[in-house]
Amino acid sequence: MPARPCLLIAALVLLAPSGCGPAKLDETKNYDLEPGDVKSIILPAQPKPQRLTVEFESNEPVDVAVYKSDDAKELYSLPVSKALAIERAKTSGTLTADLGPDIATTVVVSALSKKASVKVHVTNRK
Repeated sequence: MPARPCLLIAALVLLAPSGCGPAKLDETKNYDLEPGDVKSIILPAQPKPQRLTVEFESNEPVDVAVYKSDDAKELYSLPVSKALAIERAKTSGTLTADLGPDIATTVVVSALSKKASVKVHVTNRK
């Protein structure tokens, strides 16, 4: 096979997946939280719109929320009104947030009055 067609095929194979939407996100985190602890998962902005899904399970009630990263600078004083999605005082649940292009987000998990073991799974699959 001549060199030019091989280069053209290689270029098509390498470039084809680049415009197929946001990068696939599939992240799982486990946290052991003391009362009042706050943990976060910072997610980078994607060039295209996406639907973020956060599933969580805990042995004790926790707060779980999704914020624009610009609104989540101070983890210990986050305004509920700025949350894109929130579940309060739950042991399990699913949150979804539809995001526009170029919006970095932060998932925040807060322990309440008891120690909590929390599993958080974040995806952007439809």
